[in-house]
Amino acid sequence: MADDEEQVFDFGSKKKSKKSKKADKEEGEEKEEKGQLVGADGWEKGPLYTYDELLERLYKIIEAKNPSLGTKERYILKPPQVVRVGSKKVAWVNFSEICAMMKRPVEHVLQFVLAEFGTEGSIAGTATTRAEGQGADGQLILKGKYLPKHCESLLRKYIKEYVTCEMCKSANTELKKDSSTRLTAVECTNCGASRTAQSIKAGYHAVTRGDRRAARA
Repeated sequence: MADDEEQVFDFGSKKKSKKSKKADKEEGEEKEEKGQLVGADGWEKGPLYTYDELLERLYKIIEAKNPSLGTKERYILKPPQVVRVGSKKVAWVNFSEICAMMKRPVEHVLQFVLAEFGTEGSIAGTATTRAEGQGADGQLILKGKYLPKHCESLLRKYIKEYVTCEMCKSANTELKKDSSTRLTAVECTNCGASRTAQSIKAGYHAVTRGDRRAARA
């Protein structure tokens, strides 16, 4: 009975390898000298590439598969043209034109400019500016003494926050506002990346007599 149980549970003895460890080591060294991978017959060792060569190959593949991502496009904007209007105001002559080149609403850029400068202003062509007789249609009338370099630095800040894509650095983006969350998002049409832009704080508002009366009431 014991012999039968031993036969039932006999899984066979492990076969000893005929090759010795020394023979396996010698065979592996021979394959390495011939340029073959150990344990993979028929494979030959390829050429060795440096890091710079591999990096160059990677960039070539990216440019071949995605031409718009591999190359950078330069977007040129016209410099701001600012002229004096009287002694206390200036007119940003090509304001609407620059907004059109950036593909951004005039109202959004105006809100940003007024908030950053901390001043009051309006677009020429509205009822207020027509009554005062200041500037042509599309110009931005600002209260204060500002130079073109001030407007240029402000445009760079706006482009970085509301125009340029952070992933591919492209300016081919769209500004979209979510009605449910009321957050503004910058969506790139090249790589499809999307990010939430900072909300613009309310611009400067001078306290008038009506505001003082409302505060007393």
